[in-house]
Amino acid sequence: MRSNGNGVVPDFVAHGMQKQTSEIVAAYVKSRDAGTQAQLSKLRRNVEKDSVFMDRPNTTSELMKTLEEEADRIKLSKAILRQACHGVVTGQANMQKAGVTSALGFNFYDLRGPAYLLYPVVTPFRNSIGRQGKVNAGVGTAANWKATRNPGTPYPGVPEGQRAQVGTPDEINYFASYKELGDERSVTFTAEFAGEGYTDNLADEHLRGLHSLWLQEESLILFGNSGTASGNNGFALGTAPTPTITAATGGFANASTVSVCCVLLTAMGYPATGQYGYLGGTKPTPTTGLTPTFSYNAPGTGTSITINGGTSAVSAMSAVTTVSGGNGLLTATVTGYPNGVFGYAWYVNTTDASAPTKANAKLAAITQFPSYTFGVAPPSGNQNAAATGLNVDSSYEPYDFDGLFTYAANYGIWTDLKGASLTTNVGGVVVEVENILESLYQQFQLGVDAIWGSPDAIKSFSQAILANGSAATGYLLSVDGTKSNGVIGGVIATGYNSRYAANNPTGAGIIPLKMHPMIPPGTLYFDIATNPYPSSRIPAVRTMLMQRDYYGIEWPLVSRAWTFGTYVHECLAHYIPWATAVLTGIGPYVPAS
Repeated sequence: MRSNGNGVVPDFVAHGMQKQTSEIVAAYVKSRDAGTQAQLSKLRRNVEKDSVFMDRPNTTSELMKTLEEEADRIKLSKAILRQACHGVVTGQANMQKAGVTSALGFNFYDLRGPAYLLYPVVTPFRNSIGRQGKVNAGVGTAANWKATRNPGTPYPGVPEGQRAQVGTPDEINYFASYKELGDERSVTFTAEFAGEGYTDNLADEHLRGLHSLWLQEESLILFGNSGTASGNNGFALGTAPTPTITAATGGFANASTVSVCCVLLTAMGYPATGQYGYLGGTKPTPTTGLTPTFSYNAPGTGTSITINGGTSAVSAMSAVTTVSGGNGLLTATVTGYPNGVFGYAWYVNTTDASAPTKANAKLAAITQFPSYTFGVAPPSGNQNAAATGLNVDSSYEPYDFDGLFTYAANYGIWTDLKGASLTTNVGGVVVEVENILESLYQQFQLGVDAIWGSPDAIKSFSQAILANGSAATGYLLSVDGTKSNGVIGGVIATGYNSRYAANNPTGAGIIPLKMHPMIPPGTLYFDIATNPYPSSRIPAVRTMLMQRDYYGIEWPLVSRAWTFGTYVHECLAHYIPWATAVLTGIGPYVPAS
């Protein structure tokens, strides 16, 4: 407690000080009297024994010492009382008991509501691609359409009075099966009641379920792969090709034998983020191993449903390579794999000198590129290549609809650099990108609306643009004169100037560069969203065809919990699927020498 500005404490403080001071004084007097009276009684007894009191030096000395001690105690007690009173007045001491403070815990819990949803929902393709419902009396189980890619263009020259050749167009049938997507949630009655006044747990869980469905929908729009069965436009990785091993020269001392096998991974089996994928965003690692398939029991029915894991069948074991010692390096490489691969799992056998078995091959690494460099004693995981399910192709999932990358893998331009750097040329031209843009224009007379990429691929692309070949390049730094130290550094390539703009009056156009968190590392996607053929009658380049748009189901109560799901039945129709392109396997940018 402190005094006011004039040094005067409130009445209740003064009364408390007076009471505490009186108690201290009384206790001191009681203690003093007890000690002093005992000493004086002793001296009195000594005096009574000797009638000549003043002739006893010892008695006199003791009496004087007692009186001096009494004076010192009085002086000390007064100083203590003054200090205590000063502390109460200035707030530097508290002479009363602690009482109730904030440390005791009787405090208001300042909880700010509602609950915050702190997660990104980045779904640009889901947000921008149009959704089209039925146009006929019904929708059936699959969407079908027909197209002509070649109108029939025979030579037009004709002799006088004669008729020209008859042109015969082609007819192509396209179809895509509707697929059903959903997200299930549950909120107990107690959770609903407990959140009242803070956040609506029931509404929040509905919203989180919808966000989760949007994210998974975005991933399927990009990477969904239904396989090759009727009504699908997907692909199957099959069995991975057998790897080969090359050894570095020199530096070996002890003989070792090494063989390798490999499993290929799709984008859904090796996701770039934890927000999508067949395994619920779980990215396989050498420690956890691959999961070719997994099952869950459907709520309400208990039916076991099996989901594939986005893995090819494991390859055969490579030939055994004999090396000497542990100082050199080996490189395993796989070639001849199909389009649609974004990861490579390597199993290494250092046990068998001949006829290597998969049971002795342990998962050592999962790489972005189709090669793996290691020593003769590579790291070893827990999973071997003979693990259950690895001998079967689980690269596609029939519950998917087919996505943009899948259409590109089947029908479009797919270029894999296998870890190599992009190549720059004078004028900020990137050779590999130019090749794709030129090919799209020459084959289909169309241009690109945007180039989407993973963060690392966009970075490498930007570095290649700014490198400008091997020529020295100068850049303009912007100086803001209104600010101190106002030089703004950092040159960013936000677009790529392309000569191949089919419908631009200038014959050229700037292609925006955009990042997407789900696109696998080292990958660029060339997006064509504007209809390049005005007379084509197509509603758009690509459309989400709806058997049934978003709907929710509140399931019947079988326990004291609300159970509900959000669903959508749809497929992605790509009307010009050959007009797609992917450039993947892009390594870190290496400047031209």
